[in-house]
Amino acid sequence: MTHPTDPELLLASEGELPEAEAHVAVCGACQARLAKMSRTMAQFVESRGARRHGGAWAAAAACVGAVLAGLWLARSPAIPAPDARLTPGATVAVTVAQVCAAEEDETRVVPAAVARRVFQSYGIRDPKPRAYEVDYLITPALGGSDAIENLWPQPYSESVWNAHVKDALEDHLKQQVCAGRLSLGEAQQELATDWVAAYRRHFATRRPLARHAGFLKDRPWE
Repeated sequence: MTHPTDPELLLASEGELPEAEAHVAVCGACQARLAKMSRTMAQFVESRGARRHGGAWAAAAACVGAVLAGLWLARSPAIPAPDARLTPGATVAVTVAQVCAAEEDETRVVPAAVARRVFQSYGIRDPKPRAYEVDYLITPALGGSDAIENLWPQPYSESVWNAHVKDALEDHLKQQVCAGRLSLGEAQQELATDWVAAYRRHFATRRPLARHAGFLKDRPWE
């Protein structure tokens, strides 16, 4: 079971996050956490002689909420993302018909010499085997190029937003393109611009889905 974060609990208590609110309603642990945060806010207000109503309470609650959010963000690992200066993305000329008719090339491997250049450009001197996927920012399955400008070292374990999850998104986007629900250019742009935002939008979730945690399409670096 995935529990809401502290900031999400605060939003749920204000009725601004229905999904988290529904979880809290049946989760004793989260109810206890929310009660503890409420007591902290109450103590904060009382220590400053404020009354528990009106603007003073709202301001204090917002202040404590901001502090809690800041602490959560500070301990939450950053989402690994490509450097747009090094990996802006690159495509080849291809049609939707060609994309949808092509079979996935499971033997595709980034040449070792090219992979080493990618790691070096990102300051990774000694990449651990199977810790990274030398990933195509725009997948070849959607017209992505083999050019180094379309490659970056995506880790498997530094964040829940890892190569497994991006691979799942790539499969989904191809399905959407081939079903006529998304243009090829839009799919390419979503991957090149902010693939995490695209994942959240397409799967209607704030976190990666459990079924995508072990999704494996491309080969890891070895």
